[in-house]
Amino acid sequence: MTLNSGMADQGDPLKKAARLLEGATRLQEQGQFRDAEGLIAEAKQLSAPNLQACAEIDLFSARSLLKENRQEEGLQKLAAMLIEYADWFKTRDGRDVYELVQLDRGFALMHLERNEEARPVLEEAVSFQLDSQVQSDVYCHLGCCYHKLSVYPSAKEQFERANAIGVSEDWQSAFHYYFGYTLYELRDFQRAKREFILCLQSGPSGPRESMRYAMLAATSRKLGEYSEARSYDEKAQSLTR
Repeated sequence: MTLNSGMADQGDPLKKAARLLEGATRLQEQGQFRDAEGLIAEAKQLSAPNLQACAEIDLFSARSLLKENRQEEGLQKLAAMLIEYADWFKTRDGRDVYELVQLDRGFALMHLERNEEARPVLEEAVSFQLDSQVQSDVYCHLGCCYHKLSVYPSAKEQFERANAIGVSEDWQSAFHYYFGYTLYELRDFQRAKREFILCLQSGPSGPRESMRYAMLAATSRKLGEYSEARSYDEKAQSLTR
């Protein structure tokens, strides 16, 4: 976002709005979300004549809701922006904010398991000019989206794109699990097993450990490795007791 730098050149109300958003960020870090909302609303009021500043503040507000785990409200805010700023989003100045809105929508829809809705948004986001790490996250989200919609060849393509760039630490566990599961569905069992083993080594976040062992058991059976499959099954069952 360019809010702060843009405000610095455009007069005292916008500078004050920038300071209010800084204050809102500090309040959010302290868990004082309601107080932060008041500062965000005040910043929006101060910025009313400036379309770009208003759009960036609305995006800040939507992201605040998402961070607070108020996903539906955050999504509604983002959807409202697509209507309110429709004409401005078609301009060169509005394009960057539009892309951020769509990225946040795609990620939030996936978080809520609304995969059919997320799919076209993420497919559009693939075409955005993004930093490599954000691009990798988009590929991971879209790969998971395709997997959950049982579009396995497309899921594999997105996961391979993410892997070529490098997968962020936050995504490691889920990436290896869903990439492995996708390869399993495509009957590439040897590669699938490797991904499930990497998933086990990727830390506690992501799919439950029992699910990882269950898929390792299923994959080992497909490979004719019955002793390993029994061992993995036992481990999976012990984790669900």
